[in-house]
Amino acid sequence: LGFGLGLPSFLSACSDKKTAEKGVLRVALNGGPDSLDPLRAEFAIADLLFRQFLLPVVGYGDDGKPSNQFSIAQYWAANSDFTQWKFKIKPDLKWSDGSPLGANDVVESLQKSADYKTAYPNAPELYNIKNYQNVNLNKGDPKAIGVKQIGADEVEITLEGPDAGFAGRMQEFYPIPVHAINKFGEQWTNVDKIVVSGPFIPKIYTQTRIRFEKNELGGWAAPMPVAINIEAVDDPATRIRMFEAGDIDLAQDPALLRYSILESKLGDKFKRVNAPRFIYMSMNTKKPQLSNPLVRKALSMAFNRNIVSHNIFRDAVHPATRFLRDQPPIEVDVAGAKAIMEKLGYSATNPLRFELIVTKDERERAAVEIANEWKQIWVEATIGTVESSAISARLNGFDFDCAIVRVDKGMKSDPVDLMGSFATGGNAYSHQWHNKDFDAALEKVRGIGDPIKRLEALKEAEKYLLDEVPIMPIWFGDGAWLQSDKIKGGYKNMQPIIWPSLK
Repeated sequence: LGFGLGLPSFLSACSDKKTAEKGVLRVALNGGPDSLDPLRAEFAIADLLFRQFLLPVVGYGDDGKPSNQFSIAQYWAANSDFTQWKFKIKPDLKWSDGSPLGANDVVESLQKSADYKTAYPNAPELYNIKNYQNVNLNKGDPKAIGVKQIGADEVEITLEGPDAGFAGRMQEFYPIPVHAINKFGEQWTNVDKIVVSGPFIPKIYTQTRIRFEKNELGGWAAPMPVAINIEAVDDPATRIRMFEAGDIDLAQDPALLRYSILESKLGDKFKRVNAPRFIYMSMNTKKPQLSNPLVRKALSMAFNRNIVSHNIFRDAVHPATRFLRDQPPIEVDVAGAKAIMEKLGYSATNPLRFELIVTKDERERAAVEIANEWKQIWVEATIGTVESSAISARLNGFDFDCAIVRVDKGMKSDPVDLMGSFATGGNAYSHQWHNKDFDAALEKVRGIGDPIKRLEALKEAEKYLLDEVPIMPIWFGDGAWLQSDKIKGGYKNMQPIIWPSLK
């Protein structure tokens, strides 16, 4: 209400109006990280923070393309069939404690990520490394994976099959200081012990506040921020008020329903960029009501995503009928869906019944609309709202019928990464659907470098998901930020989330 009517906000009235620290970037995020250890963290917020204090093997550049900016590797190359990659490590890199950072750190970190005891959440995304999946699932020797050091400054990675985009996979892998972990164990991320490789280092870390300060050994240089103050603010309206009061320079994810207002009111200060955020319905294919792919197909055919995106969310999201964001949409077909359900024996007196669970956020509004539209095809879906932690437990335990879920791939915009989340063993494998032909189709895509041929192969892989519908697309989201005009720099066509690139 304060935003809509221009009234003074509570936070504005109560905030400390002392002059802000010069050169300090002030950020409000939609939550806090679950860990500062990249091999243990699961939250998207943690992934965002790693980019500030740890160098990935391969960095990001304009349009999200692989770059050697803020990276460990100086350059990289693959063999002719993309089954082996070599990464040349930059000379004279150092950890924040002065220890040298080299090829051995990359090798040891990859080995540690494959260790069953580490339980690295993103391990499935590295399963194409030779013997990685076997080691990870069968508690094998991590040193047996296809990663080795060549000479003093080169890492060689051998894959199970071709992967033309493997360098992009290394954009989200952050080597860790194994020497510090050997010394401090799990306490290595405590601010009095943490050792980092990036331009910033955590100095304060609580559930609601984090402060980064410059790490000159990690490449800090003017005009980067001299420090970064981060607040975890769950409520999106509060983040807007903090930004309007001038208490924050960057505010993450304002409320979806405010997008159109913010665009008109703030102009260039409202940043909205395509991001690999995908909202979908996971259907438990082992449940009797949903075991028939024809039922799942009818459910997907029978509701209008445009109503969800336009009428409910005022075009703050993009309707998704497919997994390939830029391809022609699949039309709504209520009559066809009704014919399928009728043929299967469903009717007004014999409806299909199941529970649809959803978290207590904007997805609940979408669930109500979808359930209402399903009534046209004799479906009675009971909506259950649960906390985000509870929905994760139910998904992991396969204790659900249907669930509206979000997957956030960070900055991984390749559709093969999104679809790979739903393949056998993928990190969003709650639907219990297994199709070896789909898994093989994804492997085929990874080995294709030519963009035209790659798109055709992606469509072939997508067809398995569209035909059997273990996963039902609902919408694609964007990365949205409020950004003060005090901030310059950043990368073209990217969210302002690599803070060393900001001025």
